[in-house]
Amino acid sequence: MKKTGAVLAAAGLSSRMGDFKPMLPFGDSTIALHMVNMLKRMSVEPIVVVTGYRAEELERHLTHTGIRFVRNDRFGETQMFDSVKMGVRAILSDCERIMVMPLDTPAILPETIRQVLTIDAGIVRTMCGGEPGHPIMFWRETAEQLCSYTGDGGLRGAIEAYGAGVTDLEVKDEGIYRDVDTKEEYKKLIEWSYRREMGAIPV
Repeated sequence: MKKTGAVLAAAGLSSRMGDFKPMLPFGDSTIALHMVNMLKRMSVEPIVVVTGYRAEELERHLTHTGIRFVRNDRFGETQMFDSVKMGVRAILSDCERIMVMPLDTPAILPETIRQVLTIDAGIVRTMCGGEPGHPIMFWRETAEQLCSYTGDGGLRGAIEAYGAGVTDLEVKDEGIYRDVDTKEEYKKLIEWSYRREMGAIPV
């Protein structure tokens, strides 16, 4: 299997949440630790977290995991795709494929990551019920080309402009698109995740 690294974007202000999303409780740890540890268990390496808002706090929280950090000092005036590009460039020469996701999607199942890792294509995108989500995975060469995109629409715009086909991987995992932008979304995610673990929600 090709060596696969990961970029976790976590530079945002968390303004709609009113709290610092990466440090919110999830499972038996925090959102940030949960996602990093899940990827490490899948032998995804290297992992880089792109920090910005409250960077030092998040880096201290994760430093024992041995992952890498890249700071987006312009987090207040840039978009998530800018952070993604910084992270991709930081590990581009160290892996053959790169998995990308925001750090506020902690309900993604390990099985989904395993399935993504089995697909060898220029661009792999997860889908659930026809709705796209994360992670998205690229060959190194593809990621390099996407990073040169300067148009509108962020990562989605870059993929559309790239022009090559996207391999959509249909998974039974609503966690791929369940993020936590607001306190209400976070509360719903915790409740939904608990019900799924208890078997009340079919996987």
